[in-house]
Amino acid sequence: MASSRSSCASSWASVAEAVLATPGALTPADREAIFAGDDPPELAALLDKVRRHAYRIVDADVVGLDVDVAVEATLAAALGCARRDRARALEALA
Repeated sequence: MASSRSSCASSWASVAEAVLATPGALTPADREAIFAGDDPPELAALLDKVRRHAYRIVDADVVGLDVDVAVEATLAAALGCARRDRARALEALA
């Protein structure tokens, strides 16, 4: 089981590196802030929906946003939520 957890942790780290640290439209610092829940004002409404009701996002939510910015911000916010949920689940199993 330890090997499986180690492999899983390595996979999570690889995904986090790809989403948060690679070059993109947003700086890595901006993506790290979004990951932590500190959203830029112009993306706050969209990222609130990403975290709470992603299935409710419609075209109007992203009108006027650069596509790359919207995708990168969405991935960072979703990853932050997923990491927190995973940590709670692992804690519950311990």
